Parts: sequence; C-alpha cells; structure tokens
Amino acid sequence: MKPLRTRLSGIRIRDAGRQDTEAVMQLVAAANPEDPEAFEGARLTLAQPPAGPLSHFRSLVILAEDASGNPVGALMGGAPTWLFEHDGLDHPDLVEGLLTRIGIVSAVSVHPDHRGGGVGAGLIRHAAGRFARAGYGLLTLNFFPALEGYYRRLGFTTMDTLHVHVGDGYVVGQRWGDTRVAAKPVDRYTAIVPVRGLASPVISGILPRSGVPQDAYFDGEQLRI
Repeated sequence: MKPLRTRLSGIRIRDAGRQDTEAVMQLVAAANPEDPEAFEGARLTLAQPPAGPLSHFRSLVILAEDASGNPVGALMGGAPTWLFEHDGLDHPDLVEGLLTRIGIVSAVSVHPDHRGGGVGAGLIRHAAGRFARAGYGLLTLNFFPALEGYYRRLGFTTMDTLHVHVGDGYVVGQRWGDTRVAAKPVDRYTAIVPVRGLASPVISGILPRSGVPQDAYFDGEQLRI
C-alpha cells in the first residue's frame, strides 16, 4: 500500500516490511519494558512477503514516519488469539468466519519524543480503515482502565466482557484478567447493542443472521430474540 499522509504535519503511515523489522521491534520493546520480547512473533510476520487482505494476509503491521523518514510509531494487529482457544467455538467453519470479521490491535507504540502529538491515534484510525476495507466488521483491543477515556474519544465502546452473538441466540463471551476490552464497528452491518440480563453489550451482525434487536434479552443461557 502507498504511504498515507495523515492530518499530522510531516507524518505518514505505511505498511512495514522486512527492512523495518528492527525499527518496529525497538518501538514495541520500549513501550513494554516489563516484557520486551512479548511481540517477537512479529519478526516471523515481517519476514513474509506482503499479501492481502491486510499487510501480511491476516496480520497488519504499520509504521509511522516523520518528514525525514525516521520511525516514530508502530502498530501490530490481526487475528484475536482467543478465537482459537475458546471452549465455545468448536466448529472450524464458525472460527473461520469470525477470523475474517473480528480484528484486534495487539500493540501500539509511539517514540517518547512524539507522544501526545496524535501519532498513536493516527495509527489506530488507519488500522480501523484497513480492517474495514478488508471486509472486517469489528476492531477490538485490550487496554488498562487508565486509558479508557482515550479509546472512547477514538470511538470505541469499552466493556469488561466481549459478547458476540453468532446466531440462533448463542452468545460467545470472552473476558480478560486485568484489562478491559474496547470494540468499534467498522462496517454498516455490525453494531453494539445493550441487552437486558448482561452487564456488557452484545456485538450484533458480525455474521449473517446474527443481528440483535433492541428488545432482545438474555435468559441466563441464550439470547431471546
């Protein structure tokens, strides 16, 4: 993909490639000093040739650069790992369908000299557009509670549990330990709907025939529509 000029003066965003591996890894390691090797798997992604629908098939790695071409921020995203691990998702076709419709931002990092200037927000907005153009319906990310206001200003809905209606009243729920989840619909079919009986809202329309009407309620086992 051609580099994208942003509304930030002198900043452009482009897909990262093999030649950017060390720059991306250094940015992410600096933002996660407690576990600098947490995203080492990105090396394998960047070693692959570019391929749609994202930058590297179902993975997205993008880099923000200043006017001199210096890397100032990076974002990694792709397939949510919980889709492969959830006990309630035991049908390969269902998992495959969700993998093409739900994306996650797994890491966002901005160089200390450029923090507070909108680079991180620009990367996230760019990622949302890329997932939308690739046919996804929902973009998610995990965050610590202190950042809730930041992600809400970027148009995300924040919650403790991600509930996804996959059809016939069956809801798949995923909760994370010390983080919350933010979700943002990126197409016209997907919506976030409050449902009586559940503390967190439900993702509606992520798959065919999985829409959730406003009067739906949860009876303790499934949605009643």
